[in-house]
This record gives sequence, structure tokens and C-alpha cells, in this order.
Amino acid sequence: MEPHDYLRHTLDCLEEAQTALRLAQRKGQIEPDREAKLLERLNTLTRDLDRAQDAH
Repeated sequence: MEPHDYLRHTLDCLEEAQTALRLAQRKGQIEPDREAKLLERLNTLTRDLDRAQDAH
């Protein structure tokens, strides 16, 4: 698998995670303090992925 394929796959997984988090938020399945931590982790992953894409 080429490096850009790994990045694309990672981006796809991240998008699925964000969608799942939004669904869980709407259903009230996440405690508010946990929600903030999960959002920050997703934001960190997004920034890391952006940097990796810029490098390739």
C-alpha cells in the first residue's frame, strides 16, 4: 500500500469516528466531560493527519 493510501484510509476512519461521535452526542450517550476529551482527541488526530498530508 502506498503512503498516500494509508493517509486516505486513516482519513476515512477519522471521518467515520467523527460521524459516530456526533450520533452518540445526539443520542445523549456521552457524558459531557468525556465528550470534550473525545472531541479534543479527534481534533488532534485531524491536525496530525493534515501535517502528514502536507508532507507528502
